[in-house]
Amino acid sequence: MTGPPRPTRPTRPNRPIRPQTATERLARLLYAALGPTALVFGLLCLGTVLEQAWEPQRSWSVAAWLLIFGLPMLLAVLSRRVPLRVLRVIALAEGALFVLLLVFWLTVRAEPLPAGADIPWAISLTGVPVMAVAVTTRDRTAWAYLMLVCTMSGLLRAATSTDPYPVLVGVEDGLYSFLLLSMLVGLTTMARRSAGKVDQAATFARVQLVGRADRLARKRERLTIDALVHDSVISTLLMAGRGGTPVPVLSRHAADTLVRLDALRAPLPDPSMPGPQVTRRLQQLVEELAPDAQITSNLPGTLTVPALAVTALLGAVGEALRNSVAADVQEPVRSPVARTLTVASYQGGIRVAVHDNGVGFDPARVPAERLGIAQSIIGRMERLSGGAAAVRSRPGAGTEVVVSWTPAPAAPSAPAPPVPALSTAPPTPPRPATQLKGVTRLPRALSTSILVGFIAVHAVLAFADGEPLWTLPYEILGFVAVSAAAAWLTLVVPDPVSPRNAVMVLALCGLSAVATAFPVPPVGSTPFAHWYLGAITMMLVALAVRGRPGFAWYGYGMIMVISIAWALLNGLTLLDGVNLAIRHAGTLLAGTLFAVGLKRSTQTLAGLNRERARSGAAAATAAAALEERETQLTRVNTLARPTLERLANLLQGAALQINPLQIEPTLRAESLLVEATLRDAIRGRSLFVEPVITAARAARIRGVDVTLLDDSADRPPRQLAAAAAIVAAQLDSLTHGHLIARLLPADRPTIASIVVDAGEPRMLTVTPDGLLQPSL
Repeated sequence: MTGPPRPTRPTRPNRPIRPQTATERLARLLYAALGPTALVFGLLCLGTVLEQAWEPQRSWSVAAWLLIFGLPMLLAVLSRRVPLRVLRVIALAEGALFVLLLVFWLTVRAEPLPAGADIPWAISLTGVPVMAVAVTTRDRTAWAYLMLVCTMSGLLRAATSTDPYPVLVGVEDGLYSFLLLSMLVGLTTMARRSAGKVDQAATFARVQLVGRADRLARKRERLTIDALVHDSVISTLLMAGRGGTPVPVLSRHAADTLVRLDALRAPLPDPSMPGPQVTRRLQQLVEELAPDAQITSNLPGTLTVPALAVTALLGAVGEALRNSVAADVQEPVRSPVARTLTVASYQGGIRVAVHDNGVGFDPARVPAERLGIAQSIIGRMERLSGGAAAVRSRPGAGTEVVVSWTPAPAAPSAPAPPVPALSTAPPTPPRPATQLKGVTRLPRALSTSILVGFIAVHAVLAFADGEPLWTLPYEILGFVAVSAAAAWLTLVVPDPVSPRNAVMVLALCGLSAVATAFPVPPVGSTPFAHWYLGAITMMLVALAVRGRPGFAWYGYGMIMVISIAWALLNGLTLLDGVNLAIRHAGTLLAGTLFAVGLKRSTQTLAGLNRERARSGAAAATAAAALEERETQLTRVNTLARPTLERLANLLQGAALQINPLQIEPTLRAESLLVEATLRDAIRGRSLFVEPVITAARAARIRGVDVTLLDDSADRPPRQLAAAAAIVAAQLDSLTHGHLIARLLPADRPTIASIVVDAGEPRMLTVTPDGLLQPSL
């Protein structure tokens, strides 16, 4: 016998994964770049580590090397897998351990090392912890840490140097380290600042895009509802108010209108309709609205048309037929009007042409507030994906209305049915908001400061070590060449660096290397006799981060060849030449990884931000469309449903009426009043507010002809409430006559105009301050 089942613990819903920001993505990129850089530097100094191992505890030296070398490798491995806070802890541990290592050397091992090997291995890894701290901390902290470790490394170099002038060697080493690393720290801090700006710009762009998508969806949905109201609701109410329509026909129209209103809240049962069924629906429409029209159709049975497209086509064709019949009634011609309806397949879709030879009209003279052609025909088809409409007419030459739908080309793997209200793609996010621009070039002030430091430091390295006088002209030529390359690249060459400018920089660097290298003796040279290699490496790093990593490595190959040639010409081995230049490979690798990784990250981030913006806009479009649809339907149902239900129920008592063409006068008056109110909501949308709604209804009951118009293009004035109060007051004062109130476009000097004709015409205007003034 088993007991009752144990209640299961409710599971927590999975939290949505938050998309990475530009700042986070940049941090992970830089953490990943530290690994290969540390690998190169760590392997290059491995032999020195073993040679300089601390004799009392050799294992401690290896452990220290493994920590300083291994933590950046761990950062690279974990850069995409763990939270950023974990990576920050590891990076800070790297920086702290390196400082402790330098303190240990300065306090415990501050003694000269063997000649020729007097550079402590710890100094070779200075760049890795500096970059780790620069990525993790704020700008001031990064610069302070850079100054600290460069000062400590200079002191350590002075303490371990066997040169006759160890203080000078320490100063030169510290200055060179600070100069080289300041460029990388500057680029890192600028990249972080730019990433923050990208995050702000991307957020702002998404907000703008979502707002635009929201407004667009609401407008499209509102226009769709307005077209249905004009075609079905207003037409039915006008038929009831004007009289002359048989009660059975009127009742059926009212019932059909209620069905259409209800259908907007529920999905369509059939997503598509075959061609013959579309033809039958058009035939039924013709029989109801224009029985004398002739219809021809050649739609094949294989053609399928989306139900939403069929609804739009039927609405546009119905409005065209109603306009044709109404024009014939208002301005009858001598001979009967011939009406034709031609239905044909068209580019994989459908094309319907409605033609009559009636009185015609001038389309250019149709008032903007007339909704029939602008919204019920052209606007309705334009809101349909793949829809189109054209109206051609001339006075006395008849009218032709052509509406069509063609399927949009879709990918074979994922065809999607067209959805009129939501088919328009959200606006494309602006690209500048998703790109890390300007991060590969430092600000003018900082780059100029580094340039001055570059020239000053290398002047010390080139001329402060007391080289023989006969080498001085070559030293000056090399110094001038590399300084000219630095100044030209910093002050003149724009981004991106062109291939021609890159070649010029490499040529000046090659000249500097050749002029400076070959006078250097193979033995007995000063500690910084090959200073040009570090200077050229900085130029190559600048090329790499400014978009020319390929040329940078061509330059590195050039100085490698020059170093090997110098070694062979001076009786040394090829390996000696390689060792001379290989120590600078890590620096160039760090710059290259920074440049290439940043470019790829920027491209990926741009795509992610655009996709994120599109997703947000799509979600906003769907939500706004549903909300606007519900709002508009609630308004229509509140205003018109009671009257429509009364009209639909007339069928129950139609057989008892003596005259089937007559309905109650009160119902006719109510229908006209509701129809006029609905027109106010469509044509004068911004003015359709209290107290105007109540005042307009009361004025119409008193016999006043009221017209409300809104030309503000969805940009109502700030003093709308004051303008509405003025319009309501004018309505309340009238017992007869006409009143036309119009909101004006935003660029007008006044925000509204009121034309009153109650015996003596007069025109009033409303100022931007919400004050009423007579028009001059």
